[in-house]
Amino acid sequence: MKKSKERVSLGKISASVFTPCLVKLSQSSKVELNVQLVLEKKPTRQQQKLKTLTKYVQQYPSGWKKRLELADLLYESGNWELAVEEYHQVIERQPQLIQVGLKLGKLLQLMGRVSEAIKIYDKALPLSSNVATGHHIQGLIEVCRRHPDKAVKMFEKATSSEPENPSHWLALGRVQMELNNAQAALRAFEQILSIQPDDIVALIHSYDALLAVGHFEEAELKLSRAEELVPDDYLVLKRRLAYRCRMKLVLGEEGKQTKKMVNAVLKLAPHSADAHQLKAEYYRLRGESAKSVAILKKFTEEYPNNPNGWCYYTRCLSDIGKNQAVA
Repeated sequence: MKKSKERVSLGKISASVFTPCLVKLSQSSKVELNVQLVLEKKPTRQQQKLKTLTKYVQQYPSGWKKRLELADLLYESGNWELAVEEYHQVIERQPQLIQVGLKLGKLLQLMGRVSEAIKIYDKALPLSSNVATGHHIQGLIEVCRRHPDKAVKMFEKATSSEPENPSHWLALGRVQMELNNAQAALRAFEQILSIQPDDIVALIHSYDALLAVGHFEEAELKLSRAEELVPDDYLVLKRRLAYRCRMKLVLGEEGKQTKKMVNAVLKLAPHSADAHQLKAEYYRLRGESAKSVAILKKFTEEYPNNPNGWCYYTRCLSDIGKNQAVA
């Protein structure tokens, strides 16, 4: 029998970039979250492209290729509700496009609309002629159902059927991390690196897993390699900055280097709660607690619908004993 070429794919991960993005989950809830998108290249001239594609789709509503481009661009720009609508339109016209279905399902998952995501995955499942892809989709369904142990088993079946596909190992590693099985997660990420040694996504996940199991020297090697490959990447810089704060490199010449990194991280992601928290941590370690509190207070004023900002602000107030303000 001829083996099917259809497979779950994340694209050329090793050549990807992380793009920080502020996303409003829904118009009704107004909740905003910071996300890091994995893209093959940095987005440019988004607004002009959006206008052009929107006009084209309105003129030729029956087509699907330009509509898919529009959906992808809406996703990249943080307009996720509109992106969901366009992905639905694409699938209505081309239901056999499994990758589009998986992308839509994942997007709905990230937005917390898991029941809708399950329906999309259920529709994609019978369309798959690849055994490994089928197991992968079943794993995604179990993740949505909050059955991580069952999801692990499905992703393990996918890796067994198609061990050379990094997407299965990545999904498996992520679920293992959620289960606090860092050692098992690390094995999955190392499998990706054995296939694609310079895979940025796997290097970063491997770094996090190595920290979790206490292998600090090995973790440093992973982060250093990521820095060599993408020195100006947000997630890489954020981890290096967190490391410098843990080492309390906030005074003298080392402090100047850390402050420079704080500015670089904030420039890449000015709307990120994590970035502002690291800036606040830098000043707290310097003994400037009032400035640390002020930074996070200002962030919650500018982004009142970002729950992570409030979490960081609350923790900061708790650390300095302002319990009434915490409540």
